Amino acid sequence: MRFLGLVLVSLALLVFSGCGKKETPQPVSPGAGMARPIEPQSLDYNKVAEVKPAGELATALHGDMQPVLEKVFGGAKLFLFFEMGGQMGSQMGGGGGSHFTYAVKRQTRIEDVSALQKKLEAQGYKLVLDGSQNAIKTLCFEKKIGGKVYSVTVGTTLGDQRVSVVVFPKG
Repeated sequence: MRFLGLVLVSLALLVFSGCGKKETPQPVSPGAGMARPIEPQSLDYNKVAEVKPAGELATALHGDMQPVLEKVFGGAKLFLFFEMGGQMGSQMGGGGGSHFTYAVKRQTRIEDVSALQKKLEAQGYKLVLDGSQNAIKTLCFEKKIGGKVYSVTVGTTLGDQRVSVVVFPKG
């Protein structure tokens, strides 16, 4: 009897929980703190308005990143920059971070990821993690800038014309 009750409860859970339902996944838009574009996007590179980063650290990091991206992709423009602070910054070691999004001249290819890694390592960035999965390629580095160590994550999506860079002080 006890077994029959368990079977009936299990069947009821299956019926009411929607087991077997197929839902179409919704695209995720990149938001604050995300280090990579999610859905590939083509841009009209010539129409992208360039912005300047604010602050000493952001300017230094931009000075490292933009030339590397220009060499790999034939052109790169910073078109979105913002400082991250508050809760996110306190979880990452007490200080806020910065998020840079670059438009690149052409779509990202698989060989671009290793080229980015090699060029950044040549500039003193130490690779600590290659978190690449499927079309999303994420490289995590550490770099000492102005006496402090920073975590720098570079994210790309194959076929995309955006590269995201997120930097936080290492706790």
